[in-house]
Amino acid sequence: MRIDLNADVGEGYDDRALMPFLTSVNVACGGHAGDERTMAATVEMALFRGIAVGAHPSYPDREYFGRRELALSAEEIEEVVRSQVRALAAITAEVGAELVHVKPHGALYNVAAGDLMTARAIARAVRAVDRRPRSVWSRRAKPSPTGAMPPTVRSRRAAEPGR
Repeated sequence: MRIDLNADVGEGYDDRALMPFLTSVNVACGGHAGDERTMAATVEMALFRGIAVGAHPSYPDREYFGRRELALSAEEIEEVVRSQVRALAAITAEVGAELVHVKPHGALYNVAAGDLMTARAIARAVRAVDRRPRSVWSRRAKPSPTGAMPPTVRSRRAAEPGR
């Protein structure tokens, strides 16, 4: 059995002490935290340790660390996520790493858990960057006959705004 130990990184803390224990990371892509410099440094640390790298896009909400829901249209959510994921994908490609997953951050993740329009906007953004149909988000880009959402996303609910 192999268990994935995953953490959100590149969010303004010193991640060096955490990295030896992880098998995958979600790298902040500039929406709630991070910038080109921190993304590159974080990806390089992960690559050095053989850690799988994923994107951690969010609402553009640095003031509240991506914890508040923003009233964005599906098209705006798609663009926000696409630009953040593309930014990290460019950095991973530049240093020879592979971007292997996307996990939305904070309020964006929580909203997507209960709102199919948001989940599909995220899925379309991910698919625009990576056309390989292997992830929950890629499958989400295609409407299901029932409109059902995968339980990996539906199970995450915020008890109150800002969580």
